[in-house]
Amino acid sequence: MEVFMHNISYNVSQHHLTTELARVLHGPRYAHFSSVPLNFHVYLFKDKKGFHQHKGCGTLTLSSEEIGRRFLGEYGEGSLLSFTAGDRRIRFTISKRVPRPEILESIARRPYIDPKAVEEKERVDRVFQVEKVMISTLQFGWECRDSVFSVEWEQSPADCHISFNNERRDFRVRIPRSGVDTLAIAIRFSNLRNISAHTSLDGEQVIFLTLESPPAYESEPLDDKKPRTRLSALPLSDHARVSPYVSHTVRLICRTQRDLSLFRKLCKEAKIHYLSDTAWLVARRGLFAPSVSRALEPWLRSLNWCIAFQVESLLRSLSLDMTEMLQLMPYISDLRKTRGKRILAEILAHFGPRAIELSWDDFDQGKDSKETIVECFLKALKDYDARLPSSFSETADPSLFKAYHVEITPTTMRLSGPHPERSNRVIRRYHPDNHESFLRVSFVDEGRLHYRFDRDVDGQDFIRARVGPILLQGLRIAAREFKFLAYSQSALKEHAVWFVKPFRDPARGYVDARTIIERIGSFDNLSFDRTLIYCPARYGARISQAFTATDVSVTIHPEEVIHDPDIKTENGDYCFTDGVGTMSREMAIDVSKGLKLLRQRGHKRKGYPRALQIRFQGSKGMLSLDHTLGGRAICLRPSMIKFIDTTLDIEIARAFDRPGPYFLNRPLIMLLEGLGVKYEVFKYFQDKAVRETEQSTQSLEQAARLLETYGLGTSYRLPSVMLALSRLDMDNILNSQFYRQILVCATHHVLRLLKNRARIPIPDAWTLVGVADVHKYLQEGQVFACVKPIDGPVVYLEGRVVISRSPTIHPGDVQIAYAIGAPPEGSCFSREPLFNTVVFSVLGTRPLPSCLGGGDLDGDVYNVIPLNVRPEFNVIRTHEPAVYAPAKKKLLDRPSTMVDVAEFVMEYINSDVVGIIAINWLIIADQSKEGIFDRKCLELSNLHSDAVDYPKSGNPVALDRIPKLSLPEKPDWNAPETVNADSGRYYESTRAIGRLFRDITLPANVNPRRRPRRPRRKETMDELSTAMNDLSTGNDDDDAVHTVIRERINEFIDMSTPSSAQLEQIQTLFQRYVSELGSICTNYSLSYSRPLTEEEAVIGTIVQKTSQPRLRQDMTAKLRERTDILVRSIREELVGSDDDASSEEYLERAWQAWELSILERSSFGGESFGWMALGAIFEAIKEIEDAQREEMRSRFY
Repeated sequence: MEVFMHNISYNVSQHHLTTELARVLHGPRYAHFSSVPLNFHVYLFKDKKGFHQHKGCGTLTLSSEEIGRRFLGEYGEGSLLSFTAGDRRIRFTISKRVPRPEILESIARRPYIDPKAVEEKERVDRVFQVEKVMISTLQFGWECRDSVFSVEWEQSPADCHISFNNERRDFRVRIPRSGVDTLAIAIRFSNLRNISAHTSLDGEQVIFLTLESPPAYESEPLDDKKPRTRLSALPLSDHARVSPYVSHTVRLICRTQRDLSLFRKLCKEAKIHYLSDTAWLVARRGLFAPSVSRALEPWLRSLNWCIAFQVESLLRSLSLDMTEMLQLMPYISDLRKTRGKRILAEILAHFGPRAIELSWDDFDQGKDSKETIVECFLKALKDYDARLPSSFSETADPSLFKAYHVEITPTTMRLSGPHPERSNRVIRRYHPDNHESFLRVSFVDEGRLHYRFDRDVDGQDFIRARVGPILLQGLRIAAREFKFLAYSQSALKEHAVWFVKPFRDPARGYVDARTIIERIGSFDNLSFDRTLIYCPARYGARISQAFTATDVSVTIHPEEVIHDPDIKTENGDYCFTDGVGTMSREMAIDVSKGLKLLRQRGHKRKGYPRALQIRFQGSKGMLSLDHTLGGRAICLRPSMIKFIDTTLDIEIARAFDRPGPYFLNRPLIMLLEGLGVKYEVFKYFQDKAVRETEQSTQSLEQAARLLETYGLGTSYRLPSVMLALSRLDMDNILNSQFYRQILVCATHHVLRLLKNRARIPIPDAWTLVGVADVHKYLQEGQVFACVKPIDGPVVYLEGRVVISRSPTIHPGDVQIAYAIGAPPEGSCFSREPLFNTVVFSVLGTRPLPSCLGGGDLDGDVYNVIPLNVRPEFNVIRTHEPAVYAPAKKKLLDRPSTMVDVAEFVMEYINSDVVGIIAINWLIIADQSKEGIFDRKCLELSNLHSDAVDYPKSGNPVALDRIPKLSLPEKPDWNAPETVNADSGRYYESTRAIGRLFRDITLPANVNPRRRPRRPRRKETMDELSTAMNDLSTGNDDDDAVHTVIRERINEFIDMSTPSSAQLEQIQTLFQRYVSELGSICTNYSLSYSRPLTEEEAVIGTIVQKTSQPRLRQDMTAKLRERTDILVRSIREELVGSDDDASSEEYLERAWQAWELSILERSSFGGESFGWMALGAIFEAIKEIEDAQREEMRSRFY
């Protein structure tokens, strides 16, 4: 309702009147209208003559007629109560105008904001607009280990000044260039690690800044209407040469004492509370002087590539400065002669994290911290020599290879690796010695974030200037030239591509990027895709198949490949078998055996998957088991074949040997709520998840179930280890500080998923890969699903099921299907139930997968809720599925080249808007009364389809086609973790996802303690034997876990004192484990300067907050992959390299490893090494018991 107000004193401002009205509307008589303070809108008509600040009248808009009638009843004409502001009684009458819809919508959605807070913000904004801190000298430099700041670049530009911006939460060091532009160094408040304002010893007024990541360098045009331009460095004398090394530390000398005082005042206004007055000694040491750089260049060129890469990595990661590298140069050159290139490269990789630690206060244990870089290097060399000589990737899964990584940021590049990664078809074609010639290059913003450009920044221009020359001309590292090669589809989403330098292969001769692409297959003149070669994006997408991470399982003969037609609708519009073929049972078993042989102890597992995601020749997609196929055979369909190739290896991208759990998410909840599922349903399951999370600390069994549900601790097999300990009544391990801390990390991880992503587990619902009913048994709308968990009974889904596929963005993306239940006798499913798949009918007018967000059967997984078990998810209404027209391809008038593909990658980095469309859809659905049926939401679902197809069509979705948000304020659930959601920029969402979000409060501080990185000194074998003997003879009676485990092991082996050789092997294995784990914790942190803790690595989580959760999700996945590879390799060492090694020997070595871990508990890596060893102990015991049972069975029969 709109209320007209008049007789308002000219001295009363809008803020003053709002404050006085709030005293009434927020009083007890109006409390029952809302659980939060009522919002309302006050508008005072302007005095057009300009005599007063308003005309003495205006409007009050209230959110409902009921509130308006109540207010007018109390303060309107003829009422008993009066309302006075200033020196006048204000008159209220009902307005003759209809309230403006946007105002009603705004006050309904927005929270009430105290006018005092608004006035304060406006005051601060005015201060920031007016006040400038004048700077006389701008310096960039290096923080030396002796606490001296070395100035490496400086200038004294005219009119240089600092200005603050409250909206952007940053300040800018501006350098005006007359008639050209203004250069700016933009520093976000959140990027400040340390900030000091002090007077130096020589009387200079200094602002000293240490940053988490380099600032943003920009050019601001003189015309405010033009966008700003991002720069890689300041276009001032020699800054581009040093900026990759010295952009983290800035020293600003103010003109006067007043300027320094003003800076302190502005920091206080900006609520920067950690301003210190610490002064740094200053020198000009020339650590990156041209003469130093020139001395390094010829030496770098002379080094082998694997050594040069590590040297460059040390410099680019800021582990040491160039003069320190010159100090190390003679030592490195000597080691190159005595150790060889491979060992020296490993030594340098081992040294890197220790060089960084030299500057970390966290690891200063009260010792003299003035250790020189040479002393640190010699210590690292000694630590390395304590390790096993073999590298873990040589003893682990042979499907892995060592990958070299480079991150290209706006200001620099960072090198890491080589890291073990799953290989691909291209890598496997060449000799392992040449794998180092391949480079995985990622294009990221500072702080490893994905590029996000403000509308005020010309992102396309910057990408072309920074990324373009690298993609089109090549990348130069340590005097080696790398050329753009290709990408995989998953890597493209992370803005990562492959580069390669030329090499000679023993089998294939001279190899470069051109010859590699030529050997992948044929892409032109294809009868089934004649325009492929004319579409750069599609051409790149087809090449990317060869770069998909896969395992080679078996090689087949040409006669074992059958080509069958696709099954289509009568009119030919839809394909029921889009992306899926079949295989015989014998082939499925052979493939499974091939996969198991890749892993040393994998051959002991039983069973084989009924569905495989494959790459074979030029085809991609799924193979499901067909019981009617005999012998070794696979059946391919036209929809699977993308280009022509003649290789005969079947590559496995994924084997579906177990069902996936079902988790809700925000888009799916928004859809289900819009289709009639009540909020209370989601609340019930979230409360259940929270309850189980909180109870996980009460017992080992409950903790194991939590970790298993959310896939945590899997690298260390924590769920199975905890269950094994529970069966031994070992709940007293709950008192272990490390155990408590990993549970803190785990519970925080789960609660954060629930709060920030609404990732709520639904019991008795499943995520299953889709395949086709090639035997045409199922009728239209029917599905068959047989679920076979690893440890559990077979479950047949029966009756009506809610089925969907992520991402969900259209009301028709959720459908109802009918599951036929247990297979009828004599049916195809009784002969082969196709475990852990959902089988779709091939009858009808449209395939059901295509109705679910345009899904197909080339590896898509589907979310299925059986309504006979979970009837609360029954939707009240369903919607017709979306019909998306095929995305129009961007074609050239000539065949595409790899230059065209590189141009597409450049465009993609700047034009990938899938995430923007998805989040806008969710926000608009939250803001609109129509919810998911809002016109803008339906429009966004169409755009989303085009954006998803962009990597293959080459046609981007322009930003100006994306509908704008309905309100400037966003729902509270959308606030980044790093931002306060209570600010006026966010409103309390009344949708289910908003209420679920507010129902969870995350712990304030979950950072685990950091233990010293270095293990105990390496003891003599006699000392170590004595210490371990003290454990084994019971001198550690307080450790009940040790006692029980020892008694359990005694049932299977005679625990004699290990030999010196055995002890040395275990100790060197531990040293290698600690070294590798330290590198993992450094490389997979969100911050270059703050490594992960041991607890985070064990659980497989990253505690640190970020404004881009997707980045953390990607880094967490890589962290888990690396720790899994590390743990598997260590356990394989414990198993033994001899094929005849017994399980008893395995158990003995695992026991020795666990005893050593007890001695090393206080140091980094000790606790996690113990959990790894416990897993090996229980695995060895299970193998022995299984062998004993098998022997008893054979005797009986």
